[in-house]
Amino acid sequence: MKLKCLWCLNEEPKVTFKKKAHTIPKSLGGQNYNKNVCDDCNSFFGNKQEVNYSIEEALKETFNITRRRLMMGTKQKRQVGRFKSRFFDIKERNGKPRLVVKPSFRLNTSFQRELSHYFKRGLYKMYLEEMNRQTGKGFEPKYDVIRNFARYGLGTATVLYFTRVAGIMLMMDREAETPILFFDRMKYLYSNEQFVEIEFLGHVFGFPITLFTKSDFDNYIKESLKEKQGLFKEANVIDKLTDVDLTLRIMNE
Repeated sequence: MKLKCLWCLNEEPKVTFKKKAHTIPKSLGGQNYNKNVCDDCNSFFGNKQEVNYSIEEALKETFNITRRRLMMGTKQKRQVGRFKSRFFDIKERNGKPRLVVKPSFRLNTSFQRELSHYFKRGLYKMYLEEMNRQTGKGFEPKYDVIRNFARYGLGTATVLYFTRVAGIMLMMDREAETPILFFDRMKYLYSNEQFVEIEFLGHVFGFPITLFTKSDFDNYIKESLKEKQGLFKEANVIDKLTDVDLTLRIMNE
């Protein structure tokens, strides 16, 4: 049976499938890969685009901040290396981390929104590839909104970040070293035909997977927060990366 690419929808032999396409970037500790991603699309996500970084680097730069926080004071089975970033520094005081944007980017007013745009494309990429790996779904036309945004940069993406009430979260042993994308680990993850929620490294995100109206969006938020009552206090649309608690400050409270 011919392989078909989840992103460009082309089949063999028009496209090739020789390289492993990690659903979660290997630079983030990802171990799983999707056989339905062609070499061209796999290369696209890993290569620098019109900006000086790739979609996968936008994910790595941001989520490695969270990994650093989660692994503070623990011993790793594998060497994960010292945290290094082109964009951020992590300052520690009394064992508590603080995120600082490096001076070279701090004065660039468009930088955080630009990086946030690529970060959101990366979230969509992880979702579709991992959902396809786990369920076999993803080729249907309803997912064209995700394909168009993540792969081709068409349209806009509304991504919600849910803020926890307390810094208590359920995580598997070594999950920070080799992260896993969960769709239904906790009952508070609410999804319907138009919106899905994912949990990754203690963060909960929600976003549309198909076209929706303002009424659809408002109803989704209402129902989602109802499921999360007592555990999450609000849902905010991500505009800049500082809208996400990347250093998990909630754990310090």
